[in-house]
Amino acid sequence: MSMSADQAIDEYLSNGNTVTTAVGTVLLSPQARRAIYKRLVNEPAAPYHILLTQMLAEEVKFRTWISEEIVQDDMNYYEGIYQCAFLLYRVGDVRDTLPLWQAKYINMDVGSSMGAEYFVGAGLEQTLAFLASSPAPQAAEIAEYLHGWFDQPGAITWQEAWERERASNIACA
Repeated sequence: MSMSADQAIDEYLSNGNTVTTAVGTVLLSPQARRAIYKRLVNEPAAPYHILLTQMLAEEVKFRTWISEEIVQDDMNYYEGIYQCAFLLYRVGDVRDTLPLWQAKYINMDVGSSMGAEYFVGAGLEQTLAFLASSPAPQAAEIAEYLHGWFDQPGAITWQEAWERERASNIACA
């Protein structure tokens, strides 16, 4: 018998924030991932950083498989990548900027929906400082993208509204 999303979270926490084989098996299910996002949306995200990183990898695979028609998505689980990205944003670790940027480029659908808001969970200045010191070839491109968005008047107000809307969407999913 496989474990529920709640049991997977409990096992993750009881094993020192480690994704065990059993937890990893649960993460293969888009339905279980959605249930985990719904539970975590009202909790501090930092303790779940490793779990969310693993879940992002699963969401990337899932979205790739949908676009390659390897799997069907009859239950609208395609939103999972945005839910996971939002929770990673809430972790506030600048290092997540690079894998989130890679996820943005899975396909045009993800790319057009995963805006600059997702990349600054650690704060705009902290993220720009990280990118300025990063040897990653895409760091300058990401920084330019962030400037293009956040240099607009009202961007911070939009960011706050986006945060509320994303959290509400996950809670109601």
